[in-house]
Amino acid sequence: MKLTRKGKVLIIILVLVLIVLGYFTYKLIHLNQSIHDPQNTGKESKATQEKIKAKKPISIAIFGVDSDVEREADNMGQRTDTLLIASINPEKKETKLISIPRDMSSDIPGVEGNEKIAHAYAYGGPKVAMDTIRQNLDVPIDSYVTVDMDGFKKMIDIFDGVNVTSNATFNYNGSSFKEGKKENLSGDSALNYVRSRKEEGAGGDEGRTARQRQVIDALAQSARESSSIFKLNKILKVSEKNVKTNLNVADLKSLYSGYKEAVQSMDKMSIDGENLIESDGVWYFEPDQADMTDKVNEYKSNLK
Repeated sequence: MKLTRKGKVLIIILVLVLIVLGYFTYKLIHLNQSIHDPQNTGKESKATQEKIKAKKPISIAIFGVDSDVEREADNMGQRTDTLLIASINPEKKETKLISIPRDMSSDIPGVEGNEKIAHAYAYGGPKVAMDTIRQNLDVPIDSYVTVDMDGFKKMIDIFDGVNVTSNATFNYNGSSFKEGKKENLSGDSALNYVRSRKEEGAGGDEGRTARQRQVIDALAQSARESSSIFKLNKILKVSEKNVKTNLNVADLKSLYSGYKEAVQSMDKMSIDGENLIESDGVWYFEPDQADMTDKVNEYKSNLK
């Protein structure tokens, strides 16, 4: 039977679609091998997988870590530059997000004395970091996702920057920001925006956590609005090198499809408190216990 011109075009399109699907199947398998962390996958991960399948509320810790060649050479581990916890409830279609101050005074399991909560990751990776959050905030943590800040920067550049309105006037690492001014930030500028805390006008840890929430929200908005297959490929490449999690790609896919509406309604909270020099001569963030209890209770109520 002789094919018509339209028939030939249809076959060509079908072949191209199959090639693309095959390519992305390969990429997803490779991505799973790259980002999945089997060392931190145990009974809690299996329980989380069951929750995701049943579309039950879950609690996830999100760690933003900085690549540091010197610390890696000295086998000192990574410290978290950003700490977030998210309770996601698909039935209520709500997400409660708490930013945890990196300098918060904490007890780290297996470590003597007072420590900053950001140091937990350096002492024992995501497992110790999750245990530290559980112990100090009295919240359940089902799983974790770690993002290297270099990957965070590259992700922003994939979406041609993020649009934010600066919450303060300050200068940091060659970048200048003015309170109330809206601008499009490249990956480098956005990283400077979320890192600054000690510079004049930056607003300390509280100002920085507010900026982190701004940029994460803007990046999420850009991701929701984009459907480009070329950007998807770039995202996969960046994720392979800069993301670790005890969830597998199938879990993440189910999270995206089953929890998408809940993530779109996000209540962002930060913990009140003050910075103090304590008996060891080190600055710590001391949380307001009443405020932290109220926000943690709100967080946990979203898991019911």
